[in-house]
Amino acid sequence: MFQSGMMFALLLATVLCDVCGQVCFKLGVGHDDSGVKRRAGAVGFVLDLVGSPWVVAGLLIYVVEFVVWFAALTLAPLSVAFPFMALSYCGVVLASRWVLKEHVSLRRWLGTIAVAGGVALVCWP
Repeated sequence: MFQSGMMFALLLATVLCDVCGQVCFKLGVGHDDSGVKRRAGAVGFVLDLVGSPWVVAGLLIYVVEFVVWFAALTLAPLSVAFPFMALSYCGVVLASRWVLKEHVSLRRWLGTIAVAGGVALVCWP
């Protein structure tokens, strides 16, 4: 029981890291409401990335995710762990709507529900 709970906690932590990292990356490259002045050209884009605290935060979160993912793989079969990661898609849609204030269409909501349902079918113990 404890091992199963720990497995799902690690998988959920991996999903949350993935979602947080993606939101940080989006904020780092510019969001519609950010008001951040961007440099022109490819070199300017790279300099903006390197100098963005959001991009750095996203990379650090991905380092944590990398470690947590390997910890999860020590407990979870890959046939459960990898499909569970599809919940990252669902989390990104939720974060896009409520954190980034993006419009999410009905079709995308329905697809997100379908993905969550598929994960439940594959991963339910």
